[in-house]
Formats: sequence, structure tokens, C-alpha cells
Amino acid sequence: MSQAKKSVARRTFLVGLLTGAGAAAAFSSVPKKAAAKKDKALAQAGAASQPILYRRTKDVERYYKTLYT
Repeated sequence: MSQAKKSVARRTFLVGLLTGAGAAAAFSSVPKKAAAKKDKALAQAGAASQPILYRRTKDVERYYKTLYT
């Protein structure tokens, strides 16, 4: 391979590499709109609309006392 072809191949590789790095940086800096809307929706809904997953009852209290004593 001649010296001219080597420099062109190297230059093409570097241009492609820099273009790819620039595209990756551009896409990673774009804010995620779907995640932002989801967080706003949860904040507006409040804790009252969330399902109750755990209720503290006397049986539960008794069970946890047996674990720690």
C-alpha cells in the first residue's frame, strides 16, 4: 500500500471515529422526555393513589417481636 493510500485510510478511520463519538455524545445529552413525564405524573398523583402493599397489624407486630427476641 502506498503512503498516500495509508494516510487516506487513516484519515477516513479517524473521521468515522470522531463522527461516531460526536453522535454518541449528542444522543446521550438529550433529556429523556418519557421519564420526565412519568415522574411528574407520579408527583401529581400523590401517595394516596398508590396501592397499599403492607399494613402493620397486631399479628405482624407479634411476628417481628419473635424475630428480634
